[in-house]
Amino acid sequence: MADETPRLGLGTYDPGDEWDHTDTVEALDEHALVRGPITDRPSDGEYDDELYHATDQGITWRWDASSEDWTYFSGRGSADQPVPGTSHYEETSVETASIVNARTEETPVWNVEAHGIEGDGTTEVGQAVHTLLETVEQAGGGIVYFPPGRYLLERTPLIGDETIVLGAGRSTVLEGVRADGEEGRALISNVGYDATGYDGASNWGVCNVRIDSPTTNGILPAHAENVRLERIYGDAIYYHHIDVVSSKNVVVDGYWATCGGEGDSDAPIQFDNQVSGTAANGIWDGKRDARANDDGTPTSNCTLKNFEIDPTNDPEYGIHIHRDGNESITITDGHVTGCRHSAIRSDPGDLIDGLTIERVSCLDNARGISLGHAESGRRALTITNVTIRTADSGLASGSGLYASGFDGTSISNLIVDGPFTNSIIFDDMDDLKLSTVTATGADHQAFRFRENAEATLTTARAAECGTVGIYSGPESSVAYGGITFDDVGEEVVVDGEIREWVTSSSS
Repeated sequence: MADETPRLGLGTYDPGDEWDHTDTVEALDEHALVRGPITDRPSDGEYDDELYHATDQGITWRWDASSEDWTYFSGRGSADQPVPGTSHYEETSVETASIVNARTEETPVWNVEAHGIEGDGTTEVGQAVHTLLETVEQAGGGIVYFPPGRYLLERTPLIGDETIVLGAGRSTVLEGVRADGEEGRALISNVGYDATGYDGASNWGVCNVRIDSPTTNGILPAHAENVRLERIYGDAIYYHHIDVVSSKNVVVDGYWATCGGEGDSDAPIQFDNQVSGTAANGIWDGKRDARANDDGTPTSNCTLKNFEIDPTNDPEYGIHIHRDGNESITITDGHVTGCRHSAIRSDPGDLIDGLTIERVSCLDNARGISLGHAESGRRALTITNVTIRTADSGLASGSGLYASGFDGTSISNLIVDGPFTNSIIFDDMDDLKLSTVTATGADHQAFRFRENAEATLTTARAAECGTVGIYSGPESSVAYGGITFDDVGEEVVVDGEIREWVTSSSS
């Protein structure tokens, strides 16, 4: 098989191209070992070549330093190279794994095809995947690799500690199979979804897969800690491709959504908190459903970055911060389009402690960012380098940006452009600072400090607004300076307090 031995640099897989054996290995290069990517292996000197593995079509290959080539190691093999009686990875005993964590000493790659799991689009393999994940967890963790194919999951497989589910990109498709009446249960979740606090599985991830699952919820980290979801491609889904529930330190890095949900909760991605009495957020074990523990553990210290949410089915929201108590959420480096309510939205009245939105574009949605209807109790809102723009007057409604109830808010380098009712509106805000903000095109007001807002506005522009540039409403106090007004009905209207300062110069 020397002429078919995979090696680095032989091309990459693009959807629509014919897949070959080199593509899988390249997809695994950065994951298939412990001490760093295969491309970072030492160019000279001694090292343990058994640490450098890749998996290709059910065969595990090892980089051999002496021959400077990939050599057959284990797997399904062929007539010339049959499967060994016991693979290298399966020799790892539970007793050994309890002493030496397999992911820190060596990173085993478990190819699902080598365990009889086929992605043929017709065979239901959910129970087999779940059983394999149990075996991997008992062995101390590792990489569970899904070659290109469509894998039908008739139950929710549960990922354990120190385990990565890894696909080959859009060509690895996960689809849930649910009977009528059982729609919306998770496609994949984690061991300990029913634990308290953050005592579910930790240090796990899902990478490089496509979700095309119209009868299920998607990936459900529940009561989990230290989770990475990377390069997730989202197509058809019942609720959300990613639903982070009562979990901590979850990073979503690389997420592309072409659809929102078809159920009654349809944001492509959601940050959620399983409060008492919550009837949603469940798994399906093939016979019954079970819910995440509803102890009210907040989702905390989570990040969504490098994302494109461009759904074709007009969901209500693109990113939903759901229920009371979520804290330290960061949304950065991405864009959201095509939502019939808001690109980013939190539930009215529910508390948030720490929300950062930076380098995000909200384009062609009915509203941009909606964080309204809370009188107090929210803390620490930061919005910077954000564009909210909708050109269609038939789509734009409400406000481009609406926030309320926050103590401590910094907004800078913001553009709100479009025929919204008002460009920007605030209620019940303490210590609100805005700088370098442009608001154009609103039917009525550019900057509306509607009620009980204490704000400072500097270096801003209000333009092409039908009625008012700056409105200070009852019990609001606004200090402003360095503002440009261009084609507005009235520059300033005051029902509360307002103060303009002018920079003085010596003669």
